[in-house]
Amino acid sequence: MMSNEQFERMMNRLDTLIKITAINAFQGKSITEVVRILSSLGFNNKDIAMILGTTSASVATIKYQSKKQRKKKGKLAETADREEVNKGDK
Repeated sequence: MMSNEQFERMMNRLDTLIKITAINAFQGKSITEVVRILSSLGFNNKDIAMILGTTSASVATIKYQSKKQRKKKGKLAETADREEVNKGDK
């Protein structure tokens, strides 16, 4: 049977391996992209924060800002589409 100390040591090593793997996998990507990818893979804010070495509040803020930007881009694209349609009507 594994002692609590052994278990904790193993979990710390696994956490380190996850961080190293994430660094290699997401090299060259923005933090927003990394958060989006990890979130889409089912990681929660706390897990993403642990992987990135930040707080879950920071991750939540990044997600919120990203969502806000996507909505804004969607509205801009919608407006451009409408303008294009209106030009064709004239």
